[in-house]
Amino acid sequence: MTLTEKLLFVAFGFLLIIFISVGFLNKSDKLKMLKDKYDAALQGEDRDEAIAAGEAYYRALRGGELTLTDEKAIWKDVAHLPEKEGGEVGS
Repeated sequence: MTLTEKLLFVAFGFLLIIFISVGFLNKSDKLKMLKDKYDAALQGEDRDEAIAAGEAYYRALRGGELTLTDEKAIWKDVAHLPEKEGGEVGS
């Protein structure tokens, strides 16, 4: 293997490591952003928004599927939020 081939091999290896690292960091940032949005929604007054944010967070955390435990955690978290009044269905 010539010096040029070795340098190309090392450069390719570094690029591969960089791409893997960036992908991992992007996933971590997305999870943090979804968690922050969920926490903010729990501090608000909109129960539906909080449930949607919780589902989005747990779906990203679990790879797209919610577990029964996730759903229970979301409902427990939003229990303090007021429910919408019944007059808005079908509007």
